[in-house]
Amino acid sequence: MNATIHLVRHGRVENPKGIIYGRLPGFHLSDRGLRQAEGAAQHLGDRDVGAIWSSPLERAQETARAIAAHHDVEIVTDDRLIESDSTLEGVGRSIATFARSPRVWWSFRNPWRPSWGESFAEIRVRMLDAIDEAVRSSGGRELVVVSHQTPVIVARLSLTKSRVPPWMGFTPCSTGSVSSVVIEGGDAVSVSYFAPGD
Repeated sequence: MNATIHLVRHGRVENPKGIIYGRLPGFHLSDRGLRQAEGAAQHLGDRDVGAIWSSPLERAQETARAIAAHHDVEIVTDDRLIESDSTLEGVGRSIATFARSPRVWWSFRNPWRPSWGESFAEIRVRMLDAIDEAVRSSGGRELVVVSHQTPVIVARLSLTKSRVPPWMGFTPCSTGSVSSVVIEGGDAVSVSYFAPGD
């Protein structure tokens, strides 16, 4: 594979109740998230983008639309780019909320899998399958993939053939960020990271 792949995490989401929203519908970009999406779009504005692929969730679609506004490219929606599956959807993020939700306690029995949802291996397979197809559709031009935090981190580590576990937290992936990977002959020769301001 020879390609330049821009892995974009959607902008910040409007989430006043502070829940883990996962794949739940109805979560859109906040005003800050819209600014972050536009920051990512400006960052990619002068790139030779031949394809923009996105998760079907609203926040990713809104981010992809901001980017597509700078390029004459249709957005391709692909379910393989969706947020990681989780048993924690709808649960609040605080320790107190977890303590009051015994139905989710069993989900933390094995952080290596992770036992609370889709495994990193499963995410890796679907993300790389989608990216491979998207690269082929881009006509030799650059590819933008808009997805979510864990899928973006897993894809970046996979494309760069890193052995760091995705849960270690060393791979930056803030909302609205762009992780760009240049691949030549199947190997990553360049990796860069951009995070928009607020």
